[in-house]
Amino acid sequence: MKAANFEHHEPETIEEAVSLLESLDEPTILAGGQSLIPMLRFRLARPDTVIDLNGLTELEYIREDDGHLKIGALARHVDVEESAIIDRNYGSFADAAPLIADPQIRNQGTVAGSIAQSDPKGDWGTVLLAHDGEVVAQGPDGERTIPAKDFFLLPYDNMLGEDELITEIRVPESGSNEGSAYHKLKRKVGDYAMAGSAARVRLDGGVIEDADVALTAVDITNIAVDEAAEELEGERPSADLFREAGKIAAEQSNPESDEHGSAAYKRNMVRVLTQRALADATERATQDGPAADFGTDQLTPEGMAAEGD
Repeated sequence: MKAANFEHHEPETIEEAVSLLESLDEPTILAGGQSLIPMLRFRLARPDTVIDLNGLTELEYIREDDGHLKIGALARHVDVEESAIIDRNYGSFADAAPLIADPQIRNQGTVAGSIAQSDPKGDWGTVLLAHDGEVVAQGPDGERTIPAKDFFLLPYDNMLGEDELITEIRVPESGSNEGSAYHKLKRKVGDYAMAGSAARVRLDGGVIEDADVALTAVDITNIAVDEAAEELEGERPSADLFREAGKIAAEQSNPESDEHGSAAYKRNMVRVLTQRALADATERATQDGPAADFGTDQLTPEGMAAEGD
């Protein structure tokens, strides 16, 4: 099936794109198009007008600047996967990128488009939350910055205004004593996550000075688990500490039972994936020192029973 007819606009500047958003009646934005194009093809979406952002090459960047890692709105998943900056300093981003869908989608889809889609099973929202990141949006009234913890409202719904577009995703620049990681479980290559966990830790003298934990696919949005972060801060890394943080993350999750597993099974996944993410994040934060053994639990029915599920 072919898409229904629509007007196609190709702005050459951000200002022109914002002007079109303001003047047109309910336009649809196209960036990577990995969600929109299949919907157009099967006529699940029938927009009258589409604003194609792919001419805005000024938004195709990944760079560290002014104390932040900045990812432009047209940076593709594969750009993150292949970025030397990401590989060197941002473990959770490096972990997440190759886990997204398949190479065809990673070559076209954008990080900002995934954030704008706000699918609770999407990976980038979780990574952004774990890094205490921000979404930069531009509209008729100018630019504004939205903290990631305020951005996600409901499945496929967020704080972005109808006449705004995302221009940049950014997170605080990672220091030499900071590490992050992302783990997710899915049935097969190309699937969305059944559950996922991102963790970031910053150490000071061997003590966790600052931490964040965030989860994928186990609530109505991607969520940050502040209670787990509070458990970690001020403590020395250890397997027992990470086990307790994983337990807290599982308790704060709200998964639903479906054909892929029960809610109890998914909470168990959250518990173990959080331990693994924290262990990897801490090892990366101490990569100049000796490797530590933060042995983590396994995803087994016995482990689930041990937690009383």
